Amino acid sequence: MSLHDADCSWLPDHQLHVVGTMAHVDHTIERLLRLTHDYTERGTITFAEVSNGDRVDVVVQEVAPLPQAIPRLVADALTQLRAALEHTLYAEVEAALGRLLTEEEAKGVELPATCDAAALAQWFDNRRRRRLPPLNAGTPLAQRIERLQPFQRRNPDEHPLRLLAVYTNVAKHRAPAVAATRLGAVHPDDPHSDLTVALPLKPGPQPGDGLPLRKGDVLASAPRGARIPFSVWPTVSLQRPHTGMWAIAANELEFLEEWVRTVAIPVLVTDRHDVSPLPPHLDITVGHRDIRAALAAADRTPAVVRSRDRIAAATGRAGLVEFLAFLSERPETETVRAWLDSLDDTQVVEHVLHLRRVSGRPRELIEAGSELINEARRYKERIGKPSRMGGAGA
Repeated sequence: MSLHDADCSWLPDHQLHVVGTMAHVDHTIERLLRLTHDYTERGTITFAEVSNGDRVDVVVQEVAPLPQAIPRLVADALTQLRAALEHTLYAEVEAALGRLLTEEEAKGVELPATCDAAALAQWFDNRRRRRLPPLNAGTPLAQRIERLQPFQRRNPDEHPLRLLAVYTNVAKHRAPAVAATRLGAVHPDDPHSDLTVALPLKPGPQPGDGLPLRKGDVLASAPRGARIPFSVWPTVSLQRPHTGMWAIAANELEFLEEWVRTVAIPVLVTDRHDVSPLPPHLDITVGHRDIRAALAAADRTPAVVRSRDRIAAATGRAGLVEFLAFLSERPETETVRAWLDSLDDTQVVEHVLHLRRVSGRPRELIEAGSELINEARRYKERIGKPSRMGGAGA
């Protein structure tokens, strides 16, 4: 990627304000995801065993209350996403006019979210917008607005602009987002075991997947006397106000944030979306003398992806310590842990993925493990600090 791409040269100076708004959205989503992860990791569900003939059912005894900050952080992120679009449109109208809008003119500037072409035509025909030449039907800006409308999709109810509109209308006028803890999946550690589960694990959960979690719900059933380990995956989910469908909060926010940042804003500004995307992760807690230079250096990984990497890396660190403990030339456990802690999340995940790729080839797996041990020892030599005695698993 060239510097020309990295500094988002397609974004004119009068639109640089949106960079800060999108960075604020990213920061809000990051806070939300850390909170939801902590909540689900603390033991969200309390279980009980109930005899049922020759089987034993594992049922929900209690679900931990959802922190009230969660729906409010969701509402904050969604409201700011919609604000980013409204502010972008407002700035485009003023740039096209070459002057500031009057208070009366400003009342006519808003981004519609219409489900049919007739409703959009009626929106353009509003008296206030007829008096604003950039928002007259058929103008370049009007055509860009039309490109983003929900009726352009086969199912308008699933269009991101429609979702943003209904979520934020409810958040502004009724209550924060409707959020709840739901069942994502129940997964036996041994997939061939005689365990019946309420909801099997499947890849790529979609909106509408999952089940409610209520006291007394049966999560799994096993033969009496059998001890079959299994995992329960709770999800923090949002209810779409207009359809009642539930979607995992992280997935919903990822979908909407990405659309606003990579499609909607570029289309409103340039009538294209095949441009270098705005970087989501810019530090706005400090002032930037050169915002374009800051853009070029900003992290281009969104909060949801960073969160997934962070969780995968935490799991990977624990797994790598266990794996290396089985090798004959294993170093001290503290050395391995210190080395893994010195790596960033991406590096840890890359090591785990490499081991998975060679897991079916024992010789290559041992060689890969030996190289990781060598890296840990080289790290110990670099820092020059002695480790406590005692091998892994001792």
